[in-house]
Amino acid sequence: MELHETRSFLISGIATLLCLCFSLSVKAGERYADNSVLSKGNWVKIRIEQDGIYKLTYSELKKMGFDDPSKVAVYGYGGWPLEEDFTKPYVDDLPAVPVLRKDDYILFYGRGTTKWEYKEVKYSNNDKKKVFVHTNNPYSEYSYYFLTDGAEVKVPEQIKSSDKTSSERIETFDDYLLHEKELVSINLSGRRLFEKLSKTGQVFNDFGDPDALGIIEGDINAECRFVALTKVSNNVVLNGQVGGSVPITSDGKNEAYVKGQEVYFTVQYAYKSGDKLSVKLEYNKQEKPSVDGYVDYIRLNVKRQLKTYNEPYTFFRSFKSRNHASRFVIEGANSACMVMDITDPANCKIIETELTGSTMSFTIPESNSLREFVLIRTDRTDFPVPVSKGAVECRNLHGWSNKDMIIISPSTLRKEAERLKEAHETQDGLRVEVVTPEEIYNEFSSGTPDATAYRRFMKMLYDKAASKEERPKYLLLFGDGAYDNRFVTESWSKMSEKERENFLLTFQSENSLNEESYVTDDYFGFLDDASNGKSVESCPVDIGIGRFPIRSVSDARKMVNKVIRYMNNEELGIWKSETCFVADDGSNADKAIKKANDHMKYANGAAQTVEDKAPDVLASRLFFDNYAKDYSSSNSYSVVTDEMNKKLREGLMLINYTGHGSTTSWSDENVLTQPMIDKFSYPKLPLWITATCDFCRFDALATSAGESIFLNEKSGGIALYTTVRVAYGSENDRINNSFLGKLFDQSLYPALGDVVRSVKSENKSLGSKNLNFTFIGDPALKLILPSHKIRINTINGKDAVQNSTNFRAYDEVTVEGEILAPDNSVIDNFNGKLEVKVMDSKIEITTRNNFRNDTAFKYTDYKNLVYKGSTQVQNGKFSFSFYVPGNISYSGKAGKMILYASDSEQKIEAKGNFTNYKVQGTSDDPLDDHEGPEIVKLYLNDSTFVSGDKVNTTPFFYARLWDQTGVDITEGGVGHDVMLMIDNKPFTSYNLNSYYDNIFGRKGEGEVKFGIPQLSAGMHEAVFKVWDVMGNPTTYTFRFEVDESLKPFITNVVATPTPAKGNVEFHLTHNRPESQMKVGIMVYDIAGRLHWKHEETGSSELFKDYVIDWDLRNNSGTHVRPGVYIYRAAISTNNSKEATEAKKMIILW
Repeated sequence: MELHETRSFLISGIATLLCLCFSLSVKAGERYADNSVLSKGNWVKIRIEQDGIYKLTYSELKKMGFDDPSKVAVYGYGGWPLEEDFTKPYVDDLPAVPVLRKDDYILFYGRGTTKWEYKEVKYSNNDKKKVFVHTNNPYSEYSYYFLTDGAEVKVPEQIKSSDKTSSERIETFDDYLLHEKELVSINLSGRRLFEKLSKTGQVFNDFGDPDALGIIEGDINAECRFVALTKVSNNVVLNGQVGGSVPITSDGKNEAYVKGQEVYFTVQYAYKSGDKLSVKLEYNKQEKPSVDGYVDYIRLNVKRQLKTYNEPYTFFRSFKSRNHASRFVIEGANSACMVMDITDPANCKIIETELTGSTMSFTIPESNSLREFVLIRTDRTDFPVPVSKGAVECRNLHGWSNKDMIIISPSTLRKEAERLKEAHETQDGLRVEVVTPEEIYNEFSSGTPDATAYRRFMKMLYDKAASKEERPKYLLLFGDGAYDNRFVTESWSKMSEKERENFLLTFQSENSLNEESYVTDDYFGFLDDASNGKSVESCPVDIGIGRFPIRSVSDARKMVNKVIRYMNNEELGIWKSETCFVADDGSNADKAIKKANDHMKYANGAAQTVEDKAPDVLASRLFFDNYAKDYSSSNSYSVVTDEMNKKLREGLMLINYTGHGSTTSWSDENVLTQPMIDKFSYPKLPLWITATCDFCRFDALATSAGESIFLNEKSGGIALYTTVRVAYGSENDRINNSFLGKLFDQSLYPALGDVVRSVKSENKSLGSKNLNFTFIGDPALKLILPSHKIRINTINGKDAVQNSTNFRAYDEVTVEGEILAPDNSVIDNFNGKLEVKVMDSKIEITTRNNFRNDTAFKYTDYKNLVYKGSTQVQNGKFSFSFYVPGNISYSGKAGKMILYASDSEQKIEAKGNFTNYKVQGTSDDPLDDHEGPEIVKLYLNDSTFVSGDKVNTTPFFYARLWDQTGVDITEGGVGHDVMLMIDNKPFTSYNLNSYYDNIFGRKGEGEVKFGIPQLSAGMHEAVFKVWDVMGNPTTYTFRFEVDESLKPFITNVVATPTPAKGNVEFHLTHNRPESQMKVGIMVYDIAGRLHWKHEETGSSELFKDYVIDWDLRNNSGTHVRPGVYIYRAAISTNNSKEATEAKKMIILW
């Protein structure tokens, strides 16, 4: 607790500010200085703690680098929180501060971070009263000013005292005292912080000594904001008077998310000389000992004697002086005393006073405003001294205009942000700038951290743009955030200064207690004048905004590498036409209100949106309620987890989840958890959309599951549109469909930030539920999807458009087509690979109704795969053939063919779909084939395997097959599945239909690749069974022994390039494909000194190396010297022994 010596007021309509403030009637681009005062000259930044008269001696100024202290000027306006309502006047750039110069020092008035106002407030009982109220800057504990010797020094104006006749005599003044300890965030959300009470009756006696403060006898007005964590009514008593009652109801809020009920009240009590200046707060727990009470603050409005005190300065003002010519009479003064009018801090005025003995007086004319004064005692030596924060590099953000993208990056992460800037400039032609938060604060919030400064800066760029097309389009916040922006609460205060440097500010709601509390980055994008004066909940967003929730240079480097890899389009394939919509089956709460099917209903509708908007995309459904629930497991839907992981490994361009969730998992059944996410190793990166609660609380102390998806170095996702707070089904559904509709509305996909901007603006009527969705990722990034088209021309030699074809069982189907440009012209120089999936018709699926609702949920989906394969594209033309299996639906309904093609040399991709065929009938002349598929190769882990060999606990199964008609991989339900059965047990029997792929360029040949889940130690017998399209089976039996301690084998390890400059990649070839491995690289110099050690967990696909990148910096972050080094690779799996291999490499600068 401290006695705040903050003595300033925001007085509306201050005419003297007009020289600094720019009216909104001025043309937008002309509201700003052409250049900042910081663009040239010698500048030093200084820090102050609270309102006060600050002193700087000439010797201190010389230490700061000023040769002639007599020329030093002060600039800035301190640390009051910036006005969030942009209809109100504001100060652009840095104004000069009046300086009072003495023989060998200067004095100036500095404002702290607590703004005091005299205004009318409304209490919980609807009573209204005019009192002093305060607002803390939620972003900083300190205020900042700037010193320079390159500008004219501003001095206070001298004004004469008015005629003292007929004036009101003022001998006391009105003041305020504050008790406030900001220690706890009850909801871990919102900008308000609280103090937990240690007992139900607590005395606060830290307002100061009433005699030393000169408190006048009479009524003291006491205000209190109190919060109880209760659902029963509580009376709150202040100094023996009932101030209010904590409400029982939560005003329509969902009580599950109400973290506290608040009462705001005031009482008056009589103060008599000799009394202590203390307040006793009591509340009744209603026999509920677990109910905690919290106090936000206690404010006292008091009257004090107008006299000199044992302090170098005293702030004062008087209600009595309003609307009267008033004469202020100050006792105990001397000739060293002076009075300054600080009502307008940028234009402080020295008032002429009259000294008679020890009584000083001055007279002011009649005014309806409350004027603020400070009595300064220049004979005192104990003025507070600002803290120098060092020289400020000249910058000129005010000179910027016509930028496409801004990246706000902490200075510690700037180098990595610059790499991302260069990538966008080179590949996308964007005009990008990187700026640090300090640079923004210096020009837009007097150097004091303030989230509104970000918005002010972006609005300046928006207003200054030469045309609509030149306005900024994207903002990337290149750093994590915290709900406690000042790091003052117990948990956040433990974070080191070095760790805090990598955080950027967050905009938190005033509401800090219930479901309507939010954090949002949207605030920084309210740039158009049309948003001015509107509530945060109702403003449209004018730019695409994203955030990288990174906390270290290492995180930054990994995420920039990840985005650049994605932009470089290294992972080609038909996965870019695959999406998956996952739906929860609900919870007990949903069952009670008969809404357990809502998640499936919403997810099915979202999938239908994609099917309607993007017919080239396959939208599969993965609904929990389709699967039996295993109540004995911590993940009772583990089969759903397995299916989702399989789809992610195969590749998805988008995964969409609707259901319950938390910061660490999806659903009550833990279908997806943070440990699972951390182990993701698939290389094909989808966009994640999660319509669930709290999944990505990026402003929490602990890293959320949503953040982990993005922060996974080589896997996870490329971006997320996700929730950071409580979310509700119907609003989620609207936002989800809006996002999908915008994303797939164009043949050339827009930047993700453009989608986010449009969706945010379209759904602004949803208030905080819209704000609670955030974009994690690069807003300027586009999904790397095909731009060209694929057209099917003939089926079995007949025009594919004019003739509908029947795909009959056992028939051979031949398909011919070509690649088209985006304008539908034929491309005759396209040479590459075509991939295709031929689907049976949609089938109706009825879920299991695990929750026993009124009805089970029904939907349709493409579940049965008729054929998947690949072929060559030559000069823009392609042809492929396949046999239709007997295991089809015979529905007579249309199926769907999804096609994808890539020309890796030209970096051109194409996509297409075809539906003009029906699945029905049987061939009139089927092929006479009675031989099952030939097993060309079959092994575990590597090709040296023979039956009976030892393997690790998670061996990788590989089989190469050949058949004239192809392998049957349909899901028709007649038992013709590709199966691996271990020990003849159901829980170790695996359907491998979806793990089969045709081998490119080898007709009839394909391969099965499958990572076997963990097995027990000992001998096992496995049976592999496969069928061809004609219904002929092949079975192969083999044995193997699982040895937990069996170490992997490193076939080769290579560092490339060598000699290495800039960075190097270590490629490890091994015999543990798809297995989770612990992988380490250690680099030593010739003398054996360790310079770099890196360990990670991951996996690599069959026939692919495990790759680790190194930027040639040691573990301290310093670039290693050139020379010869030895690198050592090590891998292990589970409890196995470690396999190692060492080689030499050369490093150059």
